[in-house]
Amino acid sequence: MTPVLSCIDLRIEIGGSPVVDGTSLSINSGETLALVGESGCGKSMTALGLIRLLPDAARQSGGQITLQGDRIDQLSERQMNRLRGDRLAMIFQEPVASLDPLMPVGRQIAEALSRDSTLSGAQVAVRVLDMLNRVGIDRPEVRARQYPFQLSGGMCQRVMIAMAMIRQPILLIADEPTTALDVTIQKQILQLMADLRRETGSAVLLITHDMGVVSESADRVAVMYAGRIVETGSVGQVFTGPRHPYTAMLLRTIPRLDGPRKVALPAIAGAVPDIRDWPQGCRFHPRCPLATDRCRNEAPPLATVAPGHDTACWHHDRIASDLP
Repeated sequence: MTPVLSCIDLRIEIGGSPVVDGTSLSINSGETLALVGESGCGKSMTALGLIRLLPDAARQSGGQITLQGDRIDQLSERQMNRLRGDRLAMIFQEPVASLDPLMPVGRQIAEALSRDSTLSGAQVAVRVLDMLNRVGIDRPEVRARQYPFQLSGGMCQRVMIAMAMIRQPILLIADEPTTALDVTIQKQILQLMADLRRETGSAVLLITHDMGVVSESADRVAVMYAGRIVETGSVGQVFTGPRHPYTAMLLRTIPRLDGPRKVALPAIAGAVPDIRDWPQGCRFHPRCPLATDRCRNEAPPLATVAPGHDTACWHHDRIASDLP
């Protein structure tokens, strides 16, 4: 089966420094792939690169991107504009900042349909109200006339989802879509995205640092560290048997309801390295308790350890037994 979207050896630079360094991913129709890692690992830059919305300071320096088997990394900006909205859509982590404060939200959603010349103004209005209703906004006739500042953060994110999904794209990229929302609203937004994915058959690339969100919402997961993918697999494989120390240590930071009380949560020592000074060898070795001289000198390739489960670690067979 041809993936909806794939990238092979994607490389993105800022000022000559690699932000995304040889990333390869694929997303199949109807599935949710979660791309996880700490801030500064390159997750959002990967997403922006896939949809060709890189900031001015960044550029794609290598690799290829395909949409349903067709190369899109070589398309002109005009050609990409036709794809965005129709076949590709993206929602961001700050919904209020992403909406135009001077335009009613209904009109902003309607703009997503503006390229469809077969629809009359009345038909567009009906589609907008129907979409607002589908994303769970009450009194859509009233809300459509309101401005972003008159809506809560959760409602603004629902508006963003409505805008992204109204043309039924084949891929939705969601960059930290629940970060700015409280826990109750987060759950509702994730459920809404899952419902729309099932209804439309769209694929979803979910960018997050929250492993709890991954466990609830994703089918597969790709763990990113310092610009590289270090582990991929199904959620079940990665959560029950992580084969990279970074993944295992991320999972340990998740609070457990059945865990001991009044005990400090484990943390990963150190910080993600600066893009101008990536470590030699495995980029996680300065923070890894299993690191050896080989890790410090040789970068491990992403290798298969089980069907559908890949990792980039020289000591993947020691994770369960030796990781302190």
